[in-house]
Amino acid sequence: MGTGSYLLQKKSARRRYPQSVRQLPLFLILCAACTPSTPPPVPLDADAFNAEAAWEHLMHQVDLGPRNAGSKALKETRTWIEGELTELGLEPIREEFQADTPLGVFNMANIYADFHSDVAPAGEADVIVIAAHFDTKTLTFRFVGANDGASGVAALLEIARVITSQGPRPMTYRFLFLDGEEAMRNTWVDPDNTYGSRHHIKNLSLVRGASQIRACVLLDLVADADFQLTRDSFSQKPLLEIFYAAARADGLGDHVDGPPIPIKDDHIPFMQAGIPSCDLIDFSYGEYNQHWHKASDLPSNCSEATLGIIGRIVLLGLPRVEQEYAAR
Repeated sequence: MGTGSYLLQKKSARRRYPQSVRQLPLFLILCAACTPSTPPPVPLDADAFNAEAAWEHLMHQVDLGPRNAGSKALKETRTWIEGELTELGLEPIREEFQADTPLGVFNMANIYADFHSDVAPAGEADVIVIAAHFDTKTLTFRFVGANDGASGVAALLEIARVITSQGPRPMTYRFLFLDGEEAMRNTWVDPDNTYGSRHHIKNLSLVRGASQIRACVLLDLVADADFQLTRDSFSQKPLLEIFYAAARADGLGDHVDGPPIPIKDDHIPFMQAGIPSCDLIDFSYGEYNQHWHKASDLPSNCSEATLGIIGRIVLLGLPRVEQEYAAR
């Protein structure tokens, strides 16, 4: 991911009713006043998120080694993700494409699986996308991307397990694992980045599927041991605020409301397609972002507890997203 401007910092009057209403029995007036216009959201059990299992997913990716474009480890990562989704009873789809990059043409592939809604036929339901990228940046040193790459995938796999284990939801969920997020060059210069998300949006547009996606929630850099989500200024503010409000209400307020930074990431192609999107990211990895794209992006600078926090925030916020972003 890249930034537009990188910040080196972290941290009563009485109600009068018409005559016709005043003639109604009091209990009917009270019921009419208290009845919500829409039913309350159906909660997800955030306590079911297993941080230890998510940490094992993170470690598995790190053990595979650098997962940069064209590497054997990246191919193994795709196969592993497909296997994990299959174990959840889902049917993973491999979305293959060729990316023309400054370093040559690379074969890439996104992986996604849909957990279908129980209120509309497959292909007609509203969709919420939860996404993370699984590639690591191509660098001149050994870079295993414990936080930048592995953490989002780890959290997303466990979130997928929790959601699928609790039964169908009012919306279809697409668990999307993206290839080619990282720029091939050292600097983030368009269009050398977000190859996978741009391809996914292009495919959606070809089949008119983008109109069914009500929201996209991106997870990136979500395992920092000193965790506070950045307030990405490119994200749609109402969508981002749903998750921040859920965190505050659950006593996790210290882990949100980080510094405002415009962050370029895999949510941008979704935003450009008119899909409300937000990036849940802690873009202050270590003091002055010292571990970002460095050899020190290791499990020792990440935290199992942090994975539990991001999993909880997402699961607490999603029911409200379902309610607020459903097609009217």
